[in-house]
Amino acid sequence: MRYLTSSVLGLVAVAAVVVALSGGSTAPAPAADKAKADDPVRALQKERLTRLETIHEWSLQAYKGRQLPLDQVLSARLALLGGKLDLCETNAERVKVHEEMVKAVEEQLKVVRERADAKEVPALEVLKAEVQLLDARIGSEKAKAAK
Repeated sequence: MRYLTSSVLGLVAVAAVVVALSGGSTAPAPAADKAKADDPVRALQKERLTRLETIHEWSLQAYKGRQLPLDQVLSARLALLGGKLDLCETNAERVKVHEEMVKAVEEQLKVVRERADAKEVPALEVLKAEVQLLDARIGSEKAKAAK
């Protein structure tokens, strides 16, 4: 079954947002006095994470039922990891999530390359996915350096 190029473009857009959001998440946790002010934000982030977990689970089930392409599952996984990154309290947690993001983007790149080889998407999508991988690796290295 052939999937529309728009699904790959959507994947690229979601992953780009996740990587962009993760760029600011390598900073140390806010001071204790700011923590109280951030409680509403943290509560919203937790609610968002719950929704992202549901989206990821549903996309996995749809993929298993051959109703959704793998790239959309990977996109949901990247969004989930971005949500987890927002809730990290220690740099060690951030490093771990960044490493998971790198693995997810590597899987995504593999899928995009396969689809490009099958002429289902333009070769440009491979370049975009490679840039995403570089962005994910940069985020991971920044998190590691912040130790």
